Amino acid sequence: MASPRRSWSLPLLPLEIIQEIFYRTPAEALVRSKPTCKKWHALITNKSFINKHLQRSKERPQERFIRIFDKVRIMDPITRTSAASPIPNELLQHQYNINTLIYTLMVHCDGLMLVAYRGWKCRSDGSILPNIALWNPLLNKIKWVEQAAGCITSSDYYGIGYNGDGNYKLVRFTCRPFEVEGFEDVPEVEIYEFETSSWRTVGGKVDVDVEITRKCVSVMGNMYWVAYRCWKEDEKFIRVFDFSDETFKDICFCPPSYGDNSHLSCFNGDSLSLLLQQDEASRKIEVWVSSKLGDGDVTFSKYFSLSGPDLPALRVQAKAARPVYCFVKPKSVIVWCVEVEGKGTDKACTCCTLYEIGEDGVKSKKVTEQDDVRDYSRAFVCGYVYVPSMIPLPWLSFCSLNYMILLCCADVTEHDVGKSLNSEMKLREGWPQMLLFIWSWYTAFNVMDVRM
Repeated sequence: MASPRRSWSLPLLPLEIIQEIFYRTPAEALVRSKPTCKKWHALITNKSFINKHLQRSKERPQERFIRIFDKVRIMDPITRTSAASPIPNELLQHQYNINTLIYTLMVHCDGLMLVAYRGWKCRSDGSILPNIALWNPLLNKIKWVEQAAGCITSSDYYGIGYNGDGNYKLVRFTCRPFEVEGFEDVPEVEIYEFETSSWRTVGGKVDVDVEITRKCVSVMGNMYWVAYRCWKEDEKFIRVFDFSDETFKDICFCPPSYGDNSHLSCFNGDSLSLLLQQDEASRKIEVWVSSKLGDGDVTFSKYFSLSGPDLPALRVQAKAARPVYCFVKPKSVIVWCVEVEGKGTDKACTCCTLYEIGEDGVKSKKVTEQDDVRDYSRAFVCGYVYVPSMIPLPWLSFCSLNYMILLCCADVTEHDVGKSLNSEMKLREGWPQMLLFIWSWYTAFNVMDVRM
């Protein structure tokens, strides 16, 4: 008689082992699987698990390329696979049309995409519509940010990051303020606090002689831009906004580049990188990486360079070409860029092409999509680097939200409850303490209501 087969079930494994498995599972798979087990669901929705999962994902290649055209397309540069989904209605049906991508800036930070539109539109009452939103593509969550106190100009710049406590913030400032009529009444630098859903002016100033480009990246909680002084356009440098002390700093010079044909990104999660194409004729490409940010003086060193006719042209159309790239192997870079086939003919079309480029040349080339597009300004915005995460939109926490509701429903000032709130907010690490705090305030206000 055959012995019965020994079986086992994943739920029977110790929670520590299941947790380690989940840490190594991509965020897309965790969200897609939607565990029905209560313990598993509680685990992957726990704040500390989400934060640690994000940190663990930074230790191994998890970058994706995200591109919005007629759809949202997310590309895995390693497997060369992609997934397409409809553009969210919150972006598509807003007064600021997502199709005007040439006027749109996106910045990635911990799986959150800051979507900022250049320009402004007014409501019927004359108030300005929000022109920036925060979007988590994985969770399909979007929320618009109410407009800043200052006036909106086409020279506005936006960034996203976090301070030493891990609180996410936005920064808004106006570059070249002397071009804006009446700028003397406009706050130069403003910070948006998600915890209070409000803007505030900070003391940082923007140099009127510095031109900041739209080439930017958020790394380790701070925003970085390529900038130059008006009388030294060929001498570019990196300007950072530090969200911890809320100041601008110039940290290092950039390597010489050909005009504006340089592209800023992140390297290894703690450094900057620049992809340069020095010569459009030879199509020579140079890749530079910086020393680690936060480790004293920052400098760029050449990672590798190569030239050849089979290399892509990174600047197909002025002010519109925006290739996206990341690093997955030593001395190698994967570039997703837009090219034109049959230019000047009736059969002209744009192609999104994925290149793997190493110091020995082009290792692989794959056309990922092809469109018969005449609006080149849209077509050449290829995409952004994006790391999927389960980080929720960082607006009012449950505790803070109840606090605001309580203030609105009772004749109690912020000063009356401020000290108690601050002390109780430290207990938000666990749900029991938070629920206890909410219940205590609920009971207190019920007593007040009875006495009235």
